[in-house]
Order: sequence, then C-alpha cells, then structure tokens
Amino acid sequence: MAAYLETLKRVMDGDYQNASADEKSQAVRDVIQVCSIAAAAVTIQPIPLLDTALISPIQIAMVQAIGRVHGYKLDKKSIVEILSTFGASIVAQNLIMAAAKLIPFAGFLITTSMAYALTWAVGEVSDHYFRGGRGVPQSELKEMFKRVYEQKKSEKQAAHKADDTLKSKLEQLKKAYEAGLLTDEEFARKKEELLRSF
Repeated sequence: MAAYLETLKRVMDGDYQNASADEKSQAVRDVIQVCSIAAAAVTIQPIPLLDTALISPIQIAMVQAIGRVHGYKLDKKSIVEILSTFGASIVAQNLIMAAAKLIPFAGFLITTSMAYALTWAVGEVSDHYFRGGRGVPQSELKEMFKRVYEQKKSEKQAAHKADDTLKSKLEQLKKAYEAGLLTDEEFARKKEELLRSF
C-alpha cells in the first residue's frame, strides 16, 4: 500500500498544466497500475462484503488523480457520479466477488483477478473520459469498460494459472501472520510484493 499512497501523492501534488502528452500518459499509467494492485491486495481479507468498502475508496482516489492529470479538480460527489456511469457493472462485479469468496482457494484467484481488472477498467475508461473533455457518450464508456474489464480479467486469471507457487507463498504468508510472526504492516507489504510478482 505504500507504493499506492506514494504514487497518488506524487500525482495529486504534481503540476500537469504544461506536461507533455507522454508525461500525462505515464502518470495515468502509474496511477492505474498501483491502484489495481492495491484493489487486488485488499481482496485477500476473508470477509466477502468488505471488499466493496475497501476497493471503492481506491477507485475514487484513482479517478480523482486521473482527473487531476487532465486538469480537473473533482470533489468526491463528482467522482461518484462518474463511477455511476459504470454503475450496474461495478455493483454486479462486487457481488460476484463476494460470492466467489465462498469458494475455497479458487475464490481467491477469482476475486483478486476481478478486483484488479475492475479497477484497471475504471482507470482506463476514466482516462478516456477526461481526455475526451468529459463529453464521451455513456454508451461508449460502458462498452469500453466491459471490453477492458474482460481483457484484464483474462490476463490476470492466466497469470494465476501459470504461477503454481503463488498459492503456497500466500498460504505461508497467511500462516506466518496468523502465528504472530508478522505485524499488520509487514503482512500488508509482503502481500503487496507477492501480488506484484504475478
């Protein structure tokens, strides 16, 4: 989570008024990546409906940062309105993530992939929305959201399947945490490092 907070702070404090298109694109890419990783990381907690409460602030901060790069200073109400453009899709995916938690281990693979893909899709679509001067048709945003979400989810699921050691590493990490060998901060940091590696 440290990388997530540092990247958000750097972008929110940055001055992009005279930045080149490449500099803006890189800042947006950094924000989307760290926020997607952070969203996937929070799904490791075992309580099904808690994911939505933990992922939403990450997505709100991400949209706010992307808007900032493109010259928009948004309050949380405006961001929630933007996110509501994807409304039914986000709510449905959060419900599926909650249900997937009930499936032993496979549920973990499903929820981390979904959280990552969901957040990435929100980021990509938000970037498109702001680059288009906030005048992009809602139907275009929804179609783009669906396409990016499905692509990223497939990529992440393929990466999970390819990495047989991820399960054992996470189990070891969880056991060490439950045994009191890791502090909350150490557990969160190591979990984030593991998720970055897949």
